[in-house]
Amino acid sequence: HAQPVQGNPIAPLSVISQQTISIMSEPYPFNRTEECSWQPEDVARRMASLAESTGSSGDQLLHHGWSSKTIAHMRSAFGSNVMVGEDDEESKNIIFQKIPFLQPILSSLFEQMKEPLILMLLFSALISIALGNTSDAISIGIALLIVSLVAAVQEYRSEQALEKLNNLVPHTCTVLRDGRVLDNFPARELVVGDLVLLGTGDRVPADCRVVDSIELRIDESSLTGENHPVDKTGEGITIDGNPGLTSQRNVAFTGTLITAGRGRAIVLAVGAKTEFGQVAAALSTVETRKSPLQIKIDELGKRLAYLSTVAIVIIAIFGVLMGRPFLETMNVAVSLAVAAIPEGLPICTTVTLALGVLKMSKQNAIVKKLPVVESLGCATAVASDKTGTLTQNEMTSRSVFTLAFPRKLFAFTGVGYKTTGGKLMVADEDNYASGKTKDVTTASDEFVALSAVFSTACLCNNATVVADLDSDIGEGHLGGAMSGQPTELALLIGSEKAGVADPRPQYHRTQEIPFSSDRKRMEVRARPIGGRHACVAFDAALDSASSLQRAQRRKSMDGSLYFVKGMPESILSECKTHVTATGAAAPLDEDGKALVLAQARQMASSGLRVLSMAYGASVEELTFAGIVGMEDPPREGVAESVWQLRNGGVKVMMVTGDSRETAIAIAKRCGIMGNKSDTDSSRKAFASLESTGSDSSDPLSDIEIGESTTMSGEDIDSIPPQNLANSIAEVKVFYRVAPRHKLAIVRALQQNGDIVAMTGDGVNDATALKGADIGIAMGKKGTDVAKEAADVVLADDDFQTITMAIAEGKGIFFNIRCFLAFQLSTSFAALTMASIATGLGLPTPLNAMQILWINIIMDGPPAQSLGVEPVDERILTAKPRSADDPIVTRALLSRAVTSAALIVFLTLKVFSNELDDGKVSRRDTTMTFMTFVNCDLFNAYVCRSAEKCFYQLSLFSNPAFLWAVGGSVLGQLLVIYWKPLQEVFQTEALSFNDLIYIILLSSNILWLDTLRKKFFESWFNDGFHPSPLATKDHVPKPKKRQWFFRGRSGKGVRRNLSWLNFRNTKERKSQSAVAL
Repeated sequence: HAQPVQGNPIAPLSVISQQTISIMSEPYPFNRTEECSWQPEDVARRMASLAESTGSSGDQLLHHGWSSKTIAHMRSAFGSNVMVGEDDEESKNIIFQKIPFLQPILSSLFEQMKEPLILMLLFSALISIALGNTSDAISIGIALLIVSLVAAVQEYRSEQALEKLNNLVPHTCTVLRDGRVLDNFPARELVVGDLVLLGTGDRVPADCRVVDSIELRIDESSLTGENHPVDKTGEGITIDGNPGLTSQRNVAFTGTLITAGRGRAIVLAVGAKTEFGQVAAALSTVETRKSPLQIKIDELGKRLAYLSTVAIVIIAIFGVLMGRPFLETMNVAVSLAVAAIPEGLPICTTVTLALGVLKMSKQNAIVKKLPVVESLGCATAVASDKTGTLTQNEMTSRSVFTLAFPRKLFAFTGVGYKTTGGKLMVADEDNYASGKTKDVTTASDEFVALSAVFSTACLCNNATVVADLDSDIGEGHLGGAMSGQPTELALLIGSEKAGVADPRPQYHRTQEIPFSSDRKRMEVRARPIGGRHACVAFDAALDSASSLQRAQRRKSMDGSLYFVKGMPESILSECKTHVTATGAAAPLDEDGKALVLAQARQMASSGLRVLSMAYGASVEELTFAGIVGMEDPPREGVAESVWQLRNGGVKVMMVTGDSRETAIAIAKRCGIMGNKSDTDSSRKAFASLESTGSDSSDPLSDIEIGESTTMSGEDIDSIPPQNLANSIAEVKVFYRVAPRHKLAIVRALQQNGDIVAMTGDGVNDATALKGADIGIAMGKKGTDVAKEAADVVLADDDFQTITMAIAEGKGIFFNIRCFLAFQLSTSFAALTMASIATGLGLPTPLNAMQILWINIIMDGPPAQSLGVEPVDERILTAKPRSADDPIVTRALLSRAVTSAALIVFLTLKVFSNELDDGKVSRRDTTMTFMTFVNCDLFNAYVCRSAEKCFYQLSLFSNPAFLWAVGGSVLGQLLVIYWKPLQEVFQTEALSFNDLIYIILLSSNILWLDTLRKKFFESWFNDGFHPSPLATKDHVPKPKKRQWFFRGRSGKGVRRNLSWLNFRNTKERKSQSAVAL
């Protein structure tokens, strides 16, 4: 094997890769030095030689990809694209293969048996055997087995839920097979030799050899540590010796991210054979960090365990001093410790968080990490992209303007990406209102000028709307029969409606500068294959070129032209002429530019996105062709979702690269600006507008409460960073914003104390997504770079999903507090009852096995089912909680203590009534045991809500709770009436009258809870609700935003933090849930 290059720390990893390749099921005959030296056609020929038995050839591979019949052979020969540990089913025992949950449950069971308290009880059982009390030892053993098994199942459910989270965002890519481009292809299905199409924002799916590229740049920092993107080429490179990763400039590595350009590459290695695969095993051993909420729960459990242990030790000492048998006292004390110490609290919390995340994933909100759930409930500001999130992301060309016909109005019919039923119509400005329009045809006077507009739009375009992917149009473009950016698709469809044929088959593209949010334009240089241009205006542009243009033309001598599209402000500054009705170029003066900008503003004021088209022999001297207005209407239900968030005290902002006019028009229709009546009237007004219509309202004068609510990217640049936080306090719309501005907005909002959710989809959005408290990436249009940086991925790119996720985040925290109140009340009741009995010299009310059974109920299904209680609609109107709020509040403690007090009183009352003769019989303990368990189950029911009384709760809204309580009741009846379990738990059968008496007595828990919630709400209700709750139609005015952060209950909690809140008050918000 080759030796590592001296001084290159990356080289050994490459050597390991070659050694790994050599042990595949079929020897891989090539090394990386050879692979780097090949020319593109050599790469295809050598890879095809690996599948000669299937009849594959290099030419076929390079242009059509693998055929389907080749895939199985390549996979069996060189492996699948999965990492170590992902495909280990065959290594399992046959029993574990048949019953996959058995192995993890048994493993967890053995771990549970190592817990100190469990070991103490086992030791107690051994002492019982030594003293001849075999029956007691068996009872303890069976009870311990049940307790440990329940805990093991809980832990298994937690791990299974967390494992599912890892599969919520499957890695996909674009691959060419059988001559067809397959979008969203699962990366794990790739094999050696697959032809992969790479584009900006993609994550490289396997180690690939680049065969052609256009300004392809890849960020390899995750693998090599290099901070700057690396330029990649398809040409062969001669490298002496063993090549290090940084010297392989024609190889794209697994997991690296494409920051610019596009290209094609052939897969060289997959799965564990890739460079990234070498570190996958090490990554799997890294322990996942816990969220601050989980840390709080752990610390709370430890503190309660400490206090419970002290109390139990005191109880045990007093019991021995009062003459109770030592063994019995020890068994009861240890059993009481098992029941009173909430060791299942962290597991319940993790399961609740994980199940909440899985529930959100089914509603298209994919939360990548558990800590984010905590932050969702704290979100106070949402900064959302416009296109595709607030709107449908299905652009439709609606109007056209050209200086060749300044007094004519052009309008498209039809909606969406369908050309059937749509056409381009024209009318004089004076006749348009009266409906005197005509269709535009190739014989129309306006066709030559319009042909220049749409030919430019097609040539400066990477979208495809063709069915035949082997055609010249489809070659070199990503996607299927219809793929590409929505704006580019809208231009292609508009071109077809206008009768302008797509000229791309007649041109050869020689250069492309992709659209960027900083430059706000895209440039393409192309030459006509046959020597003549597809449009008269293009030939005229060459003939009328200035001296500078003619000098550049002599350099190429091939008739090449630049075709540019972008924002009007960006394009007009480079235009010297404009197209006329005959296709000739006429000088473009300042009045002409002003007219174009005025028309662009008029389109934008109606909510249209405006793009300008220009062409010329030089990018410094262009000919202006025209502008096209495209509509992307708001999604259904977005306005209602925005109002729900605003009702709940969440500030909603729009961040867009569009013009101010377009942004304000959409913001009004989405409910981001104005009040609800303004939103409704704006939506109705827009619905009545004609395609090119004029809106009577002036969006430039949109003022709320005397404060301007819009800000541009240039304004952000002009404001000092230290003053930006105050400047954006009332801003609702950020327009003409570049990705770099998003990070500035996030930091300014965080400086104001907001928990910020920021959406993004592009490569350059990654820094803002990373810096936001909650980074939200788009699942459909988002790049892999954005998805990697984000905390949440929207599978449907819909703003309504954000609203749902925030509501679920609030609800999950509510539910955690609910089951915490239940568990604390049970622990307090068990300890208090034992303490009172010991202090009064009474016999022990419950034996060790009965106490262990109570532990099963407390930490088992009833407690976990409280964590999946459906989100109350009123939670949407609850103000966002603070990340520093204690997990245990004064109100929660009050509920737990009062419930525990009543449970103890009712249980001891039954015990004292039954203890007439001073001796403890099986009936005595059975009645006491049954009363305690029934009280506990009634308590679980009222803990479903911190606000609603028991008669206001829907019995069937939480099926999991019904199943859990039903199972507990069934188990309790078996313990009382089934002979084998009677011997274990020392019980006897009760009469029907006994059961009725216990149920009626235990139901007092319901009335206590009603009393608390009806008459003492301020004492027993958690302090982060607004009081009174905001109604559905009420929205606080901006001047009164602090109303949501005011209220006696809330202030009391913030001033008097519970002693059970262990969060370091000096810890900054950057160290909270989201920062992890």
